[in-house]
Amino acid sequence: MKKRLVSILATVVMAASILGGCGGSGGTASSAGAESDAGGAAPVKEQETSGEKIIMKISHVSSPGSARDLACHKLKEVVEEMTSGQVECQVYPSSQLGGQRDQVEGAQFGTIECVVVPTSYLGGTVPMMTLLDTPYLLPEDPEQLFELYQSDAVKALLDTTQEKGILTLGIWQTGYKQWSANKPLLDPSDMKGLKIRVMNSPILFKQAEVLGATGITMDFGETYGALQNKAIDGQENPIDTIYDMKFHEVQTDITITNHSGLDQVVMFNKEWYDGLPENVQEAIVEGVKQGARVCLDETLALIEKDTQLILDTGKTEIHELNDEQKAAWREALVPVQEFARSSQGEDGEKIYDAIVEARKEITGEE
Repeated sequence: MKKRLVSILATVVMAASILGGCGGSGGTASSAGAESDAGGAAPVKEQETSGEKIIMKISHVSSPGSARDLACHKLKEVVEEMTSGQVECQVYPSSQLGGQRDQVEGAQFGTIECVVVPTSYLGGTVPMMTLLDTPYLLPEDPEQLFELYQSDAVKALLDTTQEKGILTLGIWQTGYKQWSANKPLLDPSDMKGLKIRVMNSPILFKQAEVLGATGITMDFGETYGALQNKAIDGQENPIDTIYDMKFHEVQTDITITNHSGLDQVVMFNKEWYDGLPENVQEAIVEGVKQGARVCLDETLALIEKDTQLILDTGKTEIHELNDEQKAAWREALVPVQEFARSSQGEDGEKIYDAIVEARKEITGEE
């Protein structure tokens, strides 16, 4: 009797095992979910066939509530709404998924589906993109700059990331860069001898050299401590970023030079994106577009608010340049423009010149 009972139980176990194996959707979905975290293209195909949600991680280095973060949430909102929940977007602010190098590599190799980072972060991966770091290359009017970023000249630049496995679908504006230090920087000569934090861009290192300063690269999250401990003397960022990161607490002076943009490229792992259903791709494109507008509007509002908040502390002075001082800065940085134009070979010269021509057409300058 006992032997017969054991035999029956064994038969039941075997049948359950066979049925479990035939019910492949359950096992496949689990496997697809695990692979999805790795960010490769194969999980997308699994998700399409199995009906699993597509996960899109969106990573950036700024803090929650910043213009960049709000734009990321607009991207999330648009994609989830247009796909009726087919895609779940997860926003990771404050370098939660790693520093600048980690995020760029995440987009390149597929561990992060979407990253929003400054062009300067691409210095070691796609150096051509650092052309946008060139001082006084871009229009100083933010709406004109918004228009420039929609031009064919800039699109040709963004397309250069594809050879590295990265699809760049747009640029989000996060303000013009200003210098901060523990003294006013009213003239380019005031930069001599300073140690300044720069992002990993050959053009930014050249900028420091031309100004007589020493460029030091470090992750964004380390900058406050380096300023506080006097390991570096200054840095460049938009006003709202300076306030957001509390750099004004450890710097006595900010000089409004508007010498360059600190704008964000919105990048996706190309293989992952190419494997998505068409409706999801369309939703992402629309989300990036709407995110660009949110980012600019929020940036402008934050700059106005944060400028006043910094002044209200009574600890940090904000210096406006007169026309003569602005001209001196422009003249001093011409060698950096010449370096930038030739820094990426013949292809780089063509893209650089196309951007200059597009800028002239938009601004009406000679």
